[in-house]
Amino acid sequence: MRPDSIALHALRGSRTPDSGGRQGVPIVSGPSGMKLSRPPGPRVDCTHAQGRRAVGMPTGQSRPKPRTEADRRLDVTALRWQLPALHAGLVFGAWGLVALWARPVGVMPAVWVAAAAALAGSALMAVWLHRRLPRPNGASATVGSAPAAGRELRELMRLLPDGVLLLVDDRVAFANPAGETMFGYAPDGLTGVAVSDLVSEQDRAAVKSWHRAPEACEPPPTLPMRRRDGSVFHAALTVAQTRHEQRPCTLLVVRDLTDAERMRDELAAGNRELQALAVRVLTLQEDERRAISRELHDDIGQSVTAMKMAAGSALDEDDAQRRRDDLEDILMLADATLERLRDISILLRPPQLDALGLEAALRWHAERLLRNAGIEAALDIHPLPQRPDPGVEQACFRIAQEALTNVVRHARAGRVQLTLRDAGDGLDLSVHDDGRGFAPDAARGLGLVIMRERAHGAGGRLDVSASPGSGTRLDAWLPYATVTVGAAAPVGHG
Repeated sequence: MRPDSIALHALRGSRTPDSGGRQGVPIVSGPSGMKLSRPPGPRVDCTHAQGRRAVGMPTGQSRPKPRTEADRRLDVTALRWQLPALHAGLVFGAWGLVALWARPVGVMPAVWVAAAAALAGSALMAVWLHRRLPRPNGASATVGSAPAAGRELRELMRLLPDGVLLLVDDRVAFANPAGETMFGYAPDGLTGVAVSDLVSEQDRAAVKSWHRAPEACEPPPTLPMRRRDGSVFHAALTVAQTRHEQRPCTLLVVRDLTDAERMRDELAAGNRELQALAVRVLTLQEDERRAISRELHDDIGQSVTAMKMAAGSALDEDDAQRRRDDLEDILMLADATLERLRDISILLRPPQLDALGLEAALRWHAERLLRNAGIEAALDIHPLPQRPDPGVEQACFRIAQEALTNVVRHARAGRVQLTLRDAGDGLDLSVHDDGRGFAPDAARGLGLVIMRERAHGAGGRLDVSASPGSGTRLDAWLPYATVTVGAAAPVGHG
């Protein structure tokens, strides 16, 4: 997913401004290929069809046009930064990023915007630095530059996080260390390499076209780039036209999108899991409601009906002994009904959790569930030095409850070990069975997703390890106090 168009523009200030004072400079093309020039007056000139449409200029019109309401809205919505120059008292002015979304976007517009913003910053800095670097003949792109300033400017170029390549005659004339590392070359090893060697074979013709005629051909928004060892990575490209030793050249800024694409894929997978989880939660709620309704109707309802009939019979009974028998039946039915209601209440929330704490509730539930299933229970439950927050207690109990239920339903285990112990900054919960296990690819079931969400919601983490025929082990770490969702669990737990 990416914006339909991203406009990047720059304003430059100078000690020796021209008659126009502050002037607009068309420097870069963003990930969509749009180039935007914004002169100082109330006029705008765009060299890209999307840019002309964005500011209300008919497609094909190349001369400046008075600024429109759409153009003023761009000023309002632009993200602006100040980039101070470090020498000669210059202020590079403000550069802005404008993202124009023409249709609903998917998982990660923020990643594209952030990548484009940082890439534009590197591009503008690279252009400015290149224009101020001293030339071999002693002259420099900016009057008054000193050798010391040149060294500092080169150091700034070296520190840029994106790859910066200066292309002359389709070959690399200069590359900063980030660019050399990105493409897998040793220091100075990228100099002289043909630009065609840095892209895949099917993209070479297109790259050559927009490199030689950037005004006529738009650079691609992203491009598969090739490292020295032949591996490929996707990159966002920003292009600027400049001069080097009195010759026109191209400044290419490259940003590796590997991490951004990985984040996009992870967020997309996370969104799919959350959507499935939301459906699953609603389904479970309906299942629980149906189960409770069935229990109330079929069991409790029948018991109450039997008590009503016995009470009616007792009222009509003249014989004292028979009346006593009817009343005893009513008492027995009432006791059975109360016991059943207690069971239903315990399934919803065990009273031991509130009255006696997490340790007692876990012990009671595990012994009761595993005994009824005929599974040996090995309980290693240590007293905790402090009582966890109610939310943490509930999350821990529900995780153990779900894990033990899965063992009873699916594992075909003969023995289960349940461990609860203090971990210093939190508590460790472990459930380990000797059942049939499952393949690692099956470890993304909704039951496991729900347990992970419970742990994450309490500020903890949960890991599951299993293999076919070797049982399953679940390990969870939870803090004693509820942690805001998103806070990282300490490294080394669980």
